[in-house]
Amino acid sequence: MSHKVLYRKYRPKDFSEVVGQEYTVKAITNALKSGRIAHAYLFAGPRGIGKTTIARLIAKAVNCTEKNDGDNQRPCNVCENCVAIGENRFMDLIEIDAASNRGIDEIRSLREAVRFVPSHGVFKVYIIDECHMLTKEAFNALLKTLEEPPAHIIFILATTELEKLPATIVSRTQLYHFIRPSIRQIADRILEIAKKEKVKLDADAAELIALSAEGALRDAEGILGQMMSLEDTHITRREVEDLLGVAPRDAMRALFQYLGEKKVKESLQEVEKLSDGGYDFQFIIKMLLRLIRATLILKSGSNALGSMEKDLLPEEIEFIQKSLPQWSERDLSRALNSLMEAHSRMKISPIPELPLELAVVEIAEGAGDSA
Repeated sequence: MSHKVLYRKYRPKDFSEVVGQEYTVKAITNALKSGRIAHAYLFAGPRGIGKTTIARLIAKAVNCTEKNDGDNQRPCNVCENCVAIGENRFMDLIEIDAASNRGIDEIRSLREAVRFVPSHGVFKVYIIDECHMLTKEAFNALLKTLEEPPAHIIFILATTELEKLPATIVSRTQLYHFIRPSIRQIADRILEIAKKEKVKLDADAAELIALSAEGALRDAEGILGQMMSLEDTHITRREVEDLLGVAPRDAMRALFQYLGEKKVKESLQEVEKLSDGGYDFQFIIKMLLRLIRATLILKSGSNALGSMEKDLLPEEIEFIQKSLPQWSERDLSRALNSLMEAHSRMKISPIPELPLELAVVEIAEGAGDSA
């Protein structure tokens, strides 16, 4: 097995390999194909979902010297420039981490450097990651360059906190909102990677990895890498549960069922079992939140089923649908509030399981009345 980090080893080499960003990919590839390349892009969205990956693909596409069949949207991945970008040695692709280069001096140096023409490619591409970390003075210094950039420059700003960016910066870029891939998309991707690595990954194990990654494909690939580092050639769901310290699926469903049936004693006993097992209580709360939120949405009407299918597996939807008669919308809403409060108290509680126990009592005593 290779020791190279999986998310680097299997980073998409072409726009067609990007997972879960169909709208953004379509818009950007159409622009590249027609030659309408923006001088500045802004990619906003959660971490680990492909913002930097697509930025690097843009750098490849605009500097590729051997287009596939004359198609400007697809880098060939064999020319000198494409290979150099893939190996992180292309002089005209400059990646800046704004978290550690956030001051005005760094931006002034950037403004001086952009005046020089590319050394190998057609465009110099600057990727500024976590750009919301720049200081106010640095943003002001960058603003002038974004207003009147040299023709050979493309800026790609990436952020996980769009609300922290000045409106003047946002207005001078093409903004793209990145979304979290679905559990199914992430699971399919890591199953594909496992197959290439000649590792047998059970489907339900892949689903748990995808769920634990909370929408970050990069994190899912990292978890798979952890499992593979154990020299395990057959990865099961139980092994993933043990590695991550997450509660077994059957235990979570049992707890959810007891809450819906208004069984306080049994619910607390289930929490005690989870405590004895040493499972992560924050993850338990997140799983309960996910189940109860889905129940509330499905309870609200059949039209909500389509949106649920993106983030729930068919067997989970079936399980929740069977539980609908046990819950009223009011009790589901109260349950969500109780769990949210428990999650916020978890870090300051002297007894780790206490916030969850209190929430469980509140939910079980209030649940059971159908609406």
